[in-house]
Amino acid sequence: MGNSHVFERTSCFTLAVMLLFGWAAFAGEAPVYAGQPSGEYLRDWLVCGPFPAGASRPDAPTTGHLAGFETDYLAGTGGEAGAQPSPGDVVDFDGGSATWTAYESPTDEVSLDDAVSTALEVLAYAYCEIKSDEARPCVMAVGTNDGCRIWLNGRRVSDYPAARGLKLDQDLIPVVLQKGVNRLLFKVEERGNAWGLACRFLPVDAELVKGRVRFFEVVTRVDGTPVFRFRHGAEAARAFVERAALEAVSVFYPEKVLWAKKWNGKAEQVIGVDASRYGEYILRMHAAYKGGIEEAMAYHFTAGERIEYALFEDGASDYVIAIDKGASESERWAANELQHWLQEVGGAELPILELEKQAPEKAIIVGYNKHTARLFDKKAAAPADGDESFTYKNAGPTIAIWGGRDRGSMYGVMSFLEREMGVRWYTPSVTVTPKKERYRFTVLDHSEAAGIRVRNDFYHEAFEPIWAARNRVNGAMNYREQPGGVEGYWRVHTFYPFMPPEEFYDKNPEYYSLIDGERIHERAQLCLTNPHVLDIITERLLKVMREHPEYLIYSVSQNDWRNPCQCEECQAIAEREGTEAGPVVWFVNQVAERVEKEFPDKFVGTLAYQYTRKPPKTIKPRHNVVIRLCSIECCFAHDFKSCPENAEFLDDLQNWAKIAPHLYIWDYVVNFSHYIMPYPNFRVLQSNVQSFRDNHAIGIMEQAAYQSRGGEFAELRAYVLAKLLWDPECNVEEVINDFMYGYYGRSGQFVRQYFDLLHNQLTPDTHIHLGLKPEDILFSDEFVRQAEMIFDRAEGVADSEAIRQRVEMARLPIMYLKCKRQPIAAKRDGTYARFCEIVEREGVTYYAERGAEHRLEFHAEMDGIE
Repeated sequence: MGNSHVFERTSCFTLAVMLLFGWAAFAGEAPVYAGQPSGEYLRDWLVCGPFPAGASRPDAPTTGHLAGFETDYLAGTGGEAGAQPSPGDVVDFDGGSATWTAYESPTDEVSLDDAVSTALEVLAYAYCEIKSDEARPCVMAVGTNDGCRIWLNGRRVSDYPAARGLKLDQDLIPVVLQKGVNRLLFKVEERGNAWGLACRFLPVDAELVKGRVRFFEVVTRVDGTPVFRFRHGAEAARAFVERAALEAVSVFYPEKVLWAKKWNGKAEQVIGVDASRYGEYILRMHAAYKGGIEEAMAYHFTAGERIEYALFEDGASDYVIAIDKGASESERWAANELQHWLQEVGGAELPILELEKQAPEKAIIVGYNKHTARLFDKKAAAPADGDESFTYKNAGPTIAIWGGRDRGSMYGVMSFLEREMGVRWYTPSVTVTPKKERYRFTVLDHSEAAGIRVRNDFYHEAFEPIWAARNRVNGAMNYREQPGGVEGYWRVHTFYPFMPPEEFYDKNPEYYSLIDGERIHERAQLCLTNPHVLDIITERLLKVMREHPEYLIYSVSQNDWRNPCQCEECQAIAEREGTEAGPVVWFVNQVAERVEKEFPDKFVGTLAYQYTRKPPKTIKPRHNVVIRLCSIECCFAHDFKSCPENAEFLDDLQNWAKIAPHLYIWDYVVNFSHYIMPYPNFRVLQSNVQSFRDNHAIGIMEQAAYQSRGGEFAELRAYVLAKLLWDPECNVEEVINDFMYGYYGRSGQFVRQYFDLLHNQLTPDTHIHLGLKPEDILFSDEFVRQAEMIFDRAEGVADSEAIRQRVEMARLPIMYLKCKRQPIAAKRDGTYARFCEIVEREGVTYYAERGAEHRLEFHAEMDGIE
């Protein structure tokens, strides 16, 4: 007999008789288990049944108890809560009776088919008693087939209202055993197949408690109030838990704590978030249990009444787009964008309404104004005009999108269209919009802020102002008209544009570099310690700033070659500072100090480039000076942090960050010697942008193929860079895949396959720079052959001729590489002829930064092959 040692009420003689003739025939009491919690399964029970349970509900056959489960068949003998049966007790019910009978299970799983009946849609009771020498918390481990309800000492401790198969320990229930005898009653229903139960009591330990036993839960009441609740009653709560700390956050802003309290020690505690509006939240709990066990948990919950609103459905909408009378130009443009793309997606044209009084309830309000403030926070200050951060959220059916007047509200609209509608502005000429029959929402609450203040995506494709505005590119090398404006950086290499040698050298050679004892101007710099040079540069810079106030940063920077001045005064600074950047920063600081009086909100920028890349020892840039650090010498196969070739640059970056209040990075993402050739640098883009951000860069320019279309993966790289510059933490793989399948359609799977083939050519020992050559060990004729096969498949599944032509542009680098590596084969098999056809069709005029010269040389070589 299982667990024979637990029958404390039974004498040895009686036990022997029971073993000989069967326990049920002679025992006069229910089975009693002592020494609990022992961890042993309870095999001996009093069982009673079957009782009719009725059919399950036809609308939910596997959830909810059977129709007759709520009938208390023990009502005539003390009721379920007061049950304390003995063997032989009879229970009468309408239509029959059942007797309490002893049953000994041969296994840990107690089969009610064997103990009671094999009938369907019935229920049965099982009863035993647990004796404890002291009051103690423990865990009752239960499994049933099917639904069940359990009482311990008359208190309901568990209720599982659904069909399921029996598994040992599938429910872990914290309970408190009283000192003395504890009454345990199971009520189990049968829906079909096997029928049974399993139960044991376990001592409390850390392994059991942490993550396995669910002590707490969060429930939302009918009125929308969220409640933190101990699942097993106040008595168990006090027995198990010493203390708990609680804090609630929005699922949208998990970093901002909305409510924080200590657990009140009761079975329920109201969570103090706003329940007047529907919201989604996370409750974080850190609990300390008896015995020194600690646990951290998070619970997702909602508050407020959940109402679903339809922005549009079946091509119709009763919403309007609302703007304030004082809306900025970019906010008005964004409202028109919203109207256009919502119609593209959902087929409904929302009218644009200029608000006078109260905004209608069913409105999308664009921009921060009195209507927005009234809905959300009347006391909040309006965002600054230049604040690019944004929020979109709803108050009931009303949606508001707002940020700074210049670009913040506009970017919020673009984000809403991207995230909620699925609109993608892949290139200036290719936008993809899904078609939706309806768009419904319950809660909207999303905010973003720029990861990099000035974002200059220096691709030819990215210069198109509408594409740039939609993709949150706000930086420009020169000013351009763009919705919301741009943060322009006025020129670079400006020493000679400010002081042309043809104007000054003949009369004042002392203004220019002293090189090997002679003042020269050809491929030279300025003498920065000459006071007249400071006066002239300052005067001419002020003239530029007055005539072109639209720029953020104005450059005073070295020419694009070497030969710094070797005069005694200049070299004294350079030697003291340990770098030629010393005289440059010393000089630019003085210029910046002079122009600040008239232009306190502008910056003066200078280069940390090649011979000036190393930062000075003691001279620090002024607060209105921007250091423009250039990565031109770096390896771009590996990121700055992992490649030995980049260690010196990373050191310079970090040291500039220590002394410069503002860094503006001039980074490189293209092979200047061969724009079109394959250039596998995508895997370093995110890490490098993050390195710049972490070292206080206020701006990044990613210099690429900027003179014409046709750079290798130019469309993809421009798109990825726009996303990265806005959010350096974005999921780059998701962005790439989104582009691959959105821009190339079915062909995207094969373009991605080629993309991976290319990048997998890299090894830790394979370094690429800005002059990568066709004969580099990175490439091979076999690589070209494999790439051609992949692109053949990509073209073969193209959804349309337009997409096939996009695939051809992605293939162009392989054609170019084949022409350079295998010119005879490329000429004979038609690769070169096809290359020429594509570049003419697409308007590709720059194969390298040198432009026409390089292009003509390439074609002369190919045309000369017989």
